[in-house]
Amino acid sequence: MTFSFVRLPLLALFALILNGPAYATADGPDFFRVSGVATTDILNMRAGPSTEHTVVGRIPAEANGVMNFGCVGGLSFDAWQTASDEERAAAAKTRWCLVGYDRTIGWSAGWFLTEGSAPDALDAGARQSTLAGSEWQLRDLAGTPAMAEAWVNFSSDGTAFGDSGCNRFNGSYTVEPGQNLMGPTAMTRRACIGDQAETETAFMMALSKANRVVATHLLLALFEDDRLLATLTRRDPD
Repeated sequence: MTFSFVRLPLLALFALILNGPAYATADGPDFFRVSGVATTDILNMRAGPSTEHTVVGRIPAEANGVMNFGCVGGLSFDAWQTASDEERAAAAKTRWCLVGYDRTIGWSAGWFLTEGSAPDALDAGARQSTLAGSEWQLRDLAGTPAMAEAWVNFSSDGTAFGDSGCNRFNGSYTVEPGQNLMGPTAMTRRACIGDQAETETAFMMALSKANRVVATHLLLALFEDDRLLATLTRRDPD
């Protein structure tokens, strides 16, 4: 794994991450393997790039095929070339990588990851360059399982509609860099309580705040900058 954290060209960016800043390196590996973790331990996946964030998944100590969605922190390529061994070791401890494993996407400490190989251990299909024509069901909110059924359909004409877990909604969406995924939405006015109401509030907030989207054929992760908001699974037929 190199430590050059440069921006990708626009087309490459859309092929990897549909929204927000690009963190992957142009020559970074497609897959990582876990390194330096005791065989009796695991590597945590978190909702954001620090230990302050909630654990959303766990990767076995000897796992390979961990999908790489890009890293933050560490040194630039130029700085790495001129840094001392001590400076490189210290910088490595600041690197976090957005990874996919066992149909979960989250952040793991980059100093426990090194270049790996297929097969793909995320097992969620190829990375997607568009949301148009897809439909997704809410699975969890930053690792917490959804308590009511909610879903969203992204139409090819730039409109979106779905069920919030309580009410039906519709509006427009965009995958333009730096913009929120969903704009203002219209909703029905059914009164709900308990799990339905809580799911609706959290799901609609995730859709409106998401400004970075990571998608594979079967898995969709919504982020506000670096922070994971929600994970959805493919609902429409292949």
